[in-house]
Amino acid sequence: MRDLGAVCDVSVLVGLASIEKAEMLLDRAELYLPSATYSWLARDKLISVRRKTVSYSVVSKLVRDRRLIAVYLPELYDELARRLLFAVERQVPLTDLRAAMLAAHLRLPLLTFDGELMDELYDHLDARTVWQLEAHGRSMRRALDLYREFSSHVGDYLDQRSGEEGAFEDALEELRKRWKGDLEAATAAEEVGQAEQNPGRLSFVCLAWDLTPILREYAEQHVLQPEVLRELLERMLLLVATQR
Repeated sequence: MRDLGAVCDVSVLVGLASIEKAEMLLDRAELYLPSATYSWLARDKLISVRRKTVSYSVVSKLVRDRRLIAVYLPELYDELARRLLFAVERQVPLTDLRAAMLAAHLRLPLLTFDGELMDELYDHLDARTVWQLEAHGRSMRRALDLYREFSSHVGDYLDQRSGEEGAFEDALEELRKRWKGDLEAATAAEEVGQAEQNPGRLSFVCLAWDLTPILREYAEQHVLQPEVLRELLERMLLLVATQR
């Protein structure tokens, strides 16, 4: 699996035109979807999520042609998605939660063409913006490097302060201060490159969603190894790519 690509939400999967737009915007980087979503589609042939209709005939051909790759979501991440589903009283579709979890697991952007997904994250999962970068799709590497570095820092910080009240908020505040210069430099570099011929631009939004209550339960019950918990602490940052 390449380290460049994006996980598609249902708004990208609705038809060939939207897939072609994603390919153009991301400069042919690989596109992924959760295998559980693909299995559901294979069984029912037509599914609808957030009033977006996705057909098996279209998606299966894209998968056969390797333009779309179905990726297994580890059981632990699927369990986290289901726990979030119950926590928000099913106000966010499990399909969206799985896509977000897969993106966090792979440390890739979650690509969406639908602002309603962002509303779900903000309104029901209490996500908050850490930073935002307007960029060409072909310069996605810059946004990904920042995102992965931020994630690693948040994981380190929370791992060292396991169980402390307010640790998550403190980690985000330190992160914003510590990397302010890097963000300004990345933004300036993108502004210089705006004159380049490019098929489109994306807004990369780094979001924080607080999973500490769930992870605290895992820690207290000693059901996960410390290194697995450490990995999950890094997944409390999510990178979402939307068309500008």
